Amino acid sequence: MRLRIALLFLTVLLAARAMAQEVRTIDGEKFIAHQVKQGETLFGLSRHYAVPLDDLTGANPAAAEGLSIGQMILVPVKAQSRRELKNAPELGGGGLLHTVARKETIYGIAKKYGVTQEDLRRWNPDLQYGLVVGMVLRVETASSIAAPPLAVQPAEADSDLFHMVAPGETLYSLGQQFGLSTDEIKEANGGLPEGLKAGQYVRIPRGGSGGAQEEPAGKDATAAPLSSEVRHRIAILLPFTQASDQESPANEEDPRQNPATEAAVEFRAGVDIALDTLRAQGLNADVYVFDTGMKPTQWNDLFKSDQVRGMDLYIGPFHRAAIEGLAKVAGGSPIICPVPQSNKVILGNPTVSKALGGRTDRLKLMARYVAYNHARDNVILLKPDIFSERDLQDLVARELDQALAKQSGRMRDSLLWVGCGRRDVSKAVAMLVPGRTNVLVVPSEDVEFVTTVLGKMAPLADKYPIKVFGLHAWTRMNTLDVQALVKLQVHVPANAFLDLASPRVNDFIAGYRARFRNEPGEYAFLGYDVALFFMRAEMLYGESFPQHYGEVAAKPIYLDFSMVQLGPGNGWNNAHAVMLEYRNEGLLKAR
Repeated sequence: MRLRIALLFLTVLLAARAMAQEVRTIDGEKFIAHQVKQGETLFGLSRHYAVPLDDLTGANPAAAEGLSIGQMILVPVKAQSRRELKNAPELGGGGLLHTVARKETIYGIAKKYGVTQEDLRRWNPDLQYGLVVGMVLRVETASSIAAPPLAVQPAEADSDLFHMVAPGETLYSLGQQFGLSTDEIKEANGGLPEGLKAGQYVRIPRGGSGGAQEEPAGKDATAAPLSSEVRHRIAILLPFTQASDQESPANEEDPRQNPATEAAVEFRAGVDIALDTLRAQGLNADVYVFDTGMKPTQWNDLFKSDQVRGMDLYIGPFHRAAIEGLAKVAGGSPIICPVPQSNKVILGNPTVSKALGGRTDRLKLMARYVAYNHARDNVILLKPDIFSERDLQDLVARELDQALAKQSGRMRDSLLWVGCGRRDVSKAVAMLVPGRTNVLVVPSEDVEFVTTVLGKMAPLADKYPIKVFGLHAWTRMNTLDVQALVKLQVHVPANAFLDLASPRVNDFIAGYRARFRNEPGEYAFLGYDVALFFMRAEMLYGESFPQHYGEVAAKPIYLDFSMVQLGPGNGWNNAHAVMLEYRNEGLLKAR
């Protein structure tokens, strides 16, 4: 009798869910049609519908490249687990809403979703009073390490198209229709291992050999009609000149000898190109460019004047002390720190946003990446005896240990770390295991030690499968052996990535060359993306735009944005990071 009642209850539950959603039948198989909302993740949809990730991506090949707002996802009903669906979490605000059941603990719930207990408490302040049956807990799936990084990437606005495959359509016919090669369509849809199926949705990428879908940098196909009634006042503050009491550059005819000046000039050029894009979209703004110089005497004099007051948005300055000084006179208007800075610049400054994340953001990504992909491998943390790097080593060890603890089937219960000398990694060599992937995590920015690791491990790669995870600083160590980096499959985390194969990037480069008779550097790309994102935010939402960061639809070419506020009373940090891998073709996004 009880079993019959339970089955009846489950049937009613399944029917209620189905009634609330559109169910389609494709080739005799039933699918729930779900339209993706802002912030939702593939992992979150998998848990809500009680469908394995592999089945979800199998039915939606376009999802293998990430979710987009408005994208239609087909959920295969036959793949749903009736047992898990009974207590599946609801979707809410881009995350999941978990209803606490009997005998559940904070530890168990955190482990279930691959998040930390600290995060769970931060998202749910009521947990300070204890866990109660029936309580609904918010879970931000973007922070989970229980799925691949792409599966926990929140859905964002996208200029790509999504096409429902009609009966009889082929890759060739779609290529002809949209001006793309068949390889380009396959690449945008996870390779389409099962081919095209009528009724499924495929991603049609912007750009490609046919050029029918790609808008060059300087245009945004996703831009909605914008009101131009409001006129914005925007200030760009950059360190163009040195103080008069500083030594002149060696070549007085070339004022760009100073690295900061070089960066400022490049950044300003990138901003100018972005302004062309934004004005075509409807930006109505007066843009003022100020020279903050490179010393407090220069920017303090500027801030004491009335020139910089009354702006709606400030981009810059580069220096932390200058930003803190500007915050005192900016009158609560948003300030964007456009260059790498520690999080100290946003602590206690709620109007300040960092355009670039810090080292901690990169290391957290690396820990999650290693844990998800290599928990069952021989993971070894190398800790060289370098006093100045002990805090860095402890941070990496803590993040990696926490990430590995959430993975089942790991090779060992606790993180294995090995002490090393600057020129001696023999203890690490002794821990290598033949026939098993050996993952060496090397949290060091010491050139001598990094060179030692590469030099000792590269000759052993034929005998022991070895993969090395290093730091972003390695990309600037010009003396490292490139062949060793490739042979050891060295991975490093970064805040941004420039894809030189992208048509949009090449359009930008060509436009920059024609306009400025020079080659764009890192700061030119940074200037373009920062101006494009934050000026568009100001254009759409005014000075309250930090509360709408997730709704800003921009198409950057170098730097993606995932803005997170570091608690009440603090500013915003761009937590986005990406894993890069040394390959024969160069430093590319990790596979």
